[in-house]
Amino acid sequence: MTASRLIQRVKRITTGLGACAAVIVTAGAVMMAPERVRQQDEASQWRTLAANYLTTEDLHVADQAAEPVQFASFTLDGATLTARSLDDLRSFDTSHLDAAHTAARERQCMAEAIFYEARSERLAGQMAVAEVVLNRVRHRAYPNTVCDVVYQGSERTTGCQFTFTCDGSMQRAPYGRGWERSQLVAEHALMGFARPVTNRATHYHTTEVDPYWNDNLVRTRRIGSHIFYRFPNRSERQLLIAAREA
Repeated sequence: MTASRLIQRVKRITTGLGACAAVIVTAGAVMMAPERVRQQDEASQWRTLAANYLTTEDLHVADQAAEPVQFASFTLDGATLTARSLDDLRSFDTSHLDAAHTAARERQCMAEAIFYEARSERLAGQMAVAEVVLNRVRHRAYPNTVCDVVYQGSERTTGCQFTFTCDGSMQRAPYGRGWERSQLVAEHALMGFARPVTNRATHYHTTEVDPYWNDNLVRTRRIGSHIFYRFPNRSERQLLIAAREA
């Protein structure tokens, strides 16, 4: 591989790094804060590089580089990714590839939840659905990965936690601008740039239904066509019991 071709390939990789580090969406897109971009750690940068590596399978620059080459620096709204030598690729190993696979799968599952559950919602409504997924990941009552949370119970004919996973919705693959936007929102949420909007909600339903289970939860707010709930604390649980018995 010639030096010029190598530099062009590296530029494509670093372009992917820049896109992942700062995704800007306004009026249906998401703005990522420069300060948060600066706070992305070493492992995050290498996971992104790994993801790009997986999509350009013929890239083996660690062995082929015959002269010093630097990753180009990126500046976006004051946030700069430091130039890196290709010598750093010596630390690029299978753990980064595994992390990239996992991260890509988590983004896919999150994007599917957003698309099938809230593609007709405004940005706030889509972010709220993503937040519920992440709140469940952090809650001891649920699995600890995005995919396991989203598809919990989907193997059964009843009992799926997210309706789209067991009602046949997925027979039609996600598509169009709605899918592109869902992927951007998923990326935004998973990188931790979202401002909490549901007040720690772990459940929601549309305004068109009134499921039995919401009697045991505390309503937090309504966003778009969804009503959100969280688990009650001890005193709230007693009030809910008293209200049902009244």
